[in-house]
Amino acid sequence: MSVFPSSVTDDHQLWRQFREGDTVALGQLAKKYYQTLFNYATKFTRDKTLIEDSIQDIFLKLWEHRNQLSDTLFVKFYLLKTLRHHLFKTHHKHLPISETMHDWLDLSEGDSAESRIIDEENWQLTRQQLTSRVADLSKRQQEALYLRYYENLTYEQIAQTMGINSQSVANLLQNSLKRLRDHWTYLLLIYYSLFM
Repeated sequence: MSVFPSSVTDDHQLWRQFREGDTVALGQLAKKYYQTLFNYATKFTRDKTLIEDSIQDIFLKLWEHRNQLSDTLFVKFYLLKTLRHHLFKTHHKHLPISETMHDWLDLSEGDSAESRIIDEENWQLTRQQLTSRVADLSKRQQEALYLRYYENLTYEQIAQTMGINSQSVANLLQNSLKRLRDHWTYLLLIYYSLFM
């Protein structure tokens, strides 16, 4: 029995099939992770055409070089890292960095319509304040928070994605959360409820 979640082993199987030349497997991976990749790319740019082209580019390059790719259990992490590298290598000079993390502060689905209506006004104020606080963090702090609490990557995976060491990731996250906690303790509780 695998020690990894079924989603990981399913991805691993698709990855192996894709590396063996299965276009259907590649299509399934692209479909499964398109929105995740798109959301991640919006942390660097709001240019939707650039994002769409970049995602298409990385899947095309992966297909062209499939025989040279290594095996991986963590396909989502590999794809995020590949997209980040592509964006910064190919479009670095013209990459308009996004100013906030607004997109990943949306309400999660599952609340009743009644509770949403009741809490709407308070939530909007709270979200605006939290968004403002997150926007005050450095871009690297924002990215580390996003990868840790939205994409659920480990410190080691974040380090590899961002091209830094694990201790630097720990420092980024610790300092980010401390700044949020120092200014908005109650907002931090909401933050954790959304992303942990």
